[in-house]
Amino acid sequence: MKFTRLADEQREFFDRNGYLVVRNALDADMLPRVTAACDRIAEQHAQKHGGNGSRRTSLDNVLPQDDVFLSLLTWETTVPLVVQLLSYDIHLAKSHLIYNYPDPPDIDPPPNWHRDFWESPFDLGPHRYPRLMIKVAYQLTDTSPLSGNTMLAPGSNNYTRHLEIPDGQKDPDGAVELEMQAGDAFLFESRTFHRIGVNRTDKPRKCLMMGYCYAWISPLDYDVQSESLLDRVTDPIARQLVGGHKHPSTIVDAWALREWAEQHGVKRSSDIEYERLTATT
Repeated sequence: MKFTRLADEQREFFDRNGYLVVRNALDADMLPRVTAACDRIAEQHAQKHGGNGSRRTSLDNVLPQDDVFLSLLTWETTVPLVVQLLSYDIHLAKSHLIYNYPDPPDIDPPPNWHRDFWESPFDLGPHRYPRLMIKVAYQLTDTSPLSGNTMLAPGSNNYTRHLEIPDGQKDPDGAVELEMQAGDAFLFESRTFHRIGVNRTDKPRKCLMMGYCYAWISPLDYDVQSESLLDRVTDPIARQLVGGHKHPSTIVDAWALREWAEQHGVKRSSDIEYERLTATT
């Protein structure tokens, strides 16, 4: 995997706001390939379910359905940033295709502000809820306000309380809906409150999310990937990210990403935070 260094200002922005925009994350060759694969999967789903008129297509664990998604496992513009913001001891927890179709003008979907890992803030308490996962949201269509993009509450990753929404409002103060171009991506962490925005345009908003979490956390949309998938993954880092070392029939280095990190001088985010704290005491 090619190394892309996370700038200090990017780390500071992510730590402060809980998200980070990566422009032109998918290049002119990759964008149409990913979009074509997602369109095919969404169309097959619609045909299978009779085009049920749903305003949203939401499909989990799409990774095995097209080899182009395997390339995204170690995509150089985004995944190195995830490693630097989280850890080298990670795996892919979720591959999620989302098509948010236009909402009829007479329908105003209720907001569903939430953090990922739904029960963690309640089991652990919002005052000690750690960063557990980072999602990479690849935008396959242009987004503008009211185009159905994910809305974010900047800074909510640092809340030690539950999200507060003023009376008479649907969204917290300061909420943003990012304006992006097809091929852009944004990273956001599991503690960042977010929701799907309303789509008042005449086009679907198309997005593919790849979520990476610590390897000791169970995946969110699969148990163990099939051996047929592993047969298609030859890169050692990619094999680590799909849990290749958990298959008894395979021999694979469980720490390929650690070797990559050591080669490029990458520390775990927890180590960086610990060094920062101890330097001031």
